[in-house]
Amino acid sequence: MKLKILTIISFFYVGIYFVGAQDGKIIEKQRMILSDSTVAKIQKADSVLAVALKKIEFYRITYLSDSLKIKGFIAKPIGTQSFPCIISNRGGSGEFGKWNEIGVGFFLGKLASWGYVAIGSQYRGNDGSEGQDEIGGKDLNDVLSLVNSLNEISNADTSRIGIEGASRGGMMTYLALKESCKFKAAVVLAGAANAFTHLVNRPDFEENVYAKYIPDYHNNKEKELKARSAVFWADKMCKTTPLLIMHGSSDWRVTAAESLELVNELYKYKHPLRYILYEGADHRISEFRNDYFSQMKNFFQHYLKENNNLPNMELHGR
Repeated sequence: MKLKILTIISFFYVGIYFVGAQDGKIIEKQRMILSDSTVAKIQKADSVLAVALKKIEFYRITYLSDSLKIKGFIAKPIGTQSFPCIISNRGGSGEFGKWNEIGVGFFLGKLASWGYVAIGSQYRGNDGSEGQDEIGGKDLNDVLSLVNSLNEISNADTSRIGIEGASRGGMMTYLALKESCKFKAAVVLAGAANAFTHLVNRPDFEENVYAKYIPDYHNNKEKELKARSAVFWADKMCKTTPLLIMHGSSDWRVTAAESLELVNELYKYKHPLRYILYEGADHRISEFRNDYFSQMKNFFQHYLKENNNLPNMELHGR
């Protein structure tokens, strides 16, 4: 009887290990050719990027996360040399804000044009992915699993991985920094950092988003919202990952107050941090778009490509 129980327990743990070991495994990979209309739109928005696209490969992938089949995208430079990597976390909830061809071509393509292997998830429950989007719940594993996915990509240097995200994607980035120290740099644009503040400014979010996607929301509201609000666990975010936060002061979707709250908390714990508040800018910082991209590019260059040391966050100087 004892042998039987031990055998069952052994199979149980082997099963858990097997599922965990499969996280990130790419089970489908299909070359993605940008349409002429998409290339034309990118040409109109960014002629330099349009030229660079000729040296970039795009792929639509299906990978495993918690044994679920999740959809995602890759953009990588053509070449045999190794490139550092960036995990890009999209904004929105459910199908709203999901990666589409123009987003993949323009944004992942831009990261790849800077010399990075860029990868992004649609999150579970979206665009044909299995499971249910929990907007910062178990879907965080869909982001963390991409670290393993990068191991399967030729010319991806997985010793140098950065992470970035906007809006909800910013929240996913904060959550990833709470769970892992794998990332050498992180950039967040207009990241959701305090769900309670968010509800004050956008009460419609309660039923349209939180109650819709967060399991058993009404019975666990405070617990679940705190779990998705970095201001409550800023001290838990990996201190060896320098962070650049950017926000527009006229953003109505996620007010700058959320980022300011988080910046104050991170400052308390001396987290390596740079913060830029763009005066009069909207959710996408469209009024300062070129500067926003320049700041992101330089930040990743500094820490991912040049491997510079972390800043001294202790009070010092004359």
